[in-house]
Parts: sequence; C-alpha cells; structure tokens
Amino acid sequence: MQLGTVIFLNGTSSSGKTSISLELQRILDEPYLHISADKFFHMLPVEYLNGSKPADKTKDAMLKVAKGMHHALSALVATGNNIIVDHVLQERQWLDECVMLLADYKVLFVSVNCSLEELQRRERERGDRNIGLANYQYNLVHTHGTYDLEINTELNKTHECAQQIKQYLHDNSHLNAFKVLKQRLSD
Repeated sequence: MQLGTVIFLNGTSSSGKTSISLELQRILDEPYLHISADKFFHMLPVEYLNGSKPADKTKDAMLKVAKGMHHALSALVATGNNIIVDHVLQERQWLDECVMLLADYKVLFVSVNCSLEELQRRERERGDRNIGLANYQYNLVHTHGTYDLEINTELNKTHECAQQIKQYLHDNSHLNAFKVLKQRLSD
C-alpha cells in the first residue's frame, strides 16, 4: 500500500490556513483530507471552550485532544490517505509529537504567516475569534524556524498561496523540514 502525503500548515489563528486548505482540496489532483485542530478541539463539550470549566481542566482536556489528533494524523497517512493539516503549533510538545509521528512520511511543512497588524485586523473583522488570540500565538508558533516552504497571506491571495504549495510539492520530491527537526530531537 502506498503511504499518503502530508501538507502541514502551521500558523497563528486568522493567518489563512483553513482558506488555503480548502483551496488546496479544490486544486490538487489527488484527494486530500482537511484535518483541522479547531475541528478536533470543537469536539469537546462547550463548557471546555467557553471558559465555564477551570483553566487547568480545560488545558488538560485540550492537551489530550491534541495528542489524539496527532496520532490520528499518523494513522491516516499510514493507511494511504493524503492529508492537509491545519494546525497552530503553539506548544513545543505538539511540534515534537507531530515530528516524531510523521517524519518518516512525505511531509511538506509550510509556514503560513502575515504581519501581526493584519492578524489583528482579521480577528476584529471575522467576529468569530477571541480577540488577542493571534497576538498570544504570534511569537510561539514559528520559534523552531525550520520549514520546507514559507508563504505570506498578506502579500498573496489564497489561490496564489495554494498554487505555491502545489508547485512546491510537484517540484520537490525530497522534503526535509520534519527530518531535520527529528534529527534535532535525537541529538
């Protein structure tokens, strides 16, 4: 059985990951599943998402959900599914888990970014985000600094970003970011 391919998008809330994921599904030749961290977290009871539960219980529940999602990613790829991962790697533990579980597969690791000012504007305009979330995540999600491809959603339209990813995937048979990150974890 042929293993699947992973397009792993990492960026803050409101950076454009979901829009790019949906556009990739539309333009890629093969079917790709869109796996979103938000979708996994929204499986929790609403009390864990609206602040009704104590912060430590919410954090514990979210860490378990993230760990489960990371293992699900590996299972999907191992069974031949192509996936687009839409994630906010704000916890170092999350990056390490994903790297250890996925580094042996074909993974295109993509930085999705734009300026903090643009993220704040998008948060305000969307109305469905916690104001300040992107600001909190901004200096956390890209600290490891290693990607196969970096895209800027402020300078490029969604379709252009998706085309860049499709072209990079087509032109590069050897993707190295996750392998480099795995080696760092082993050192």
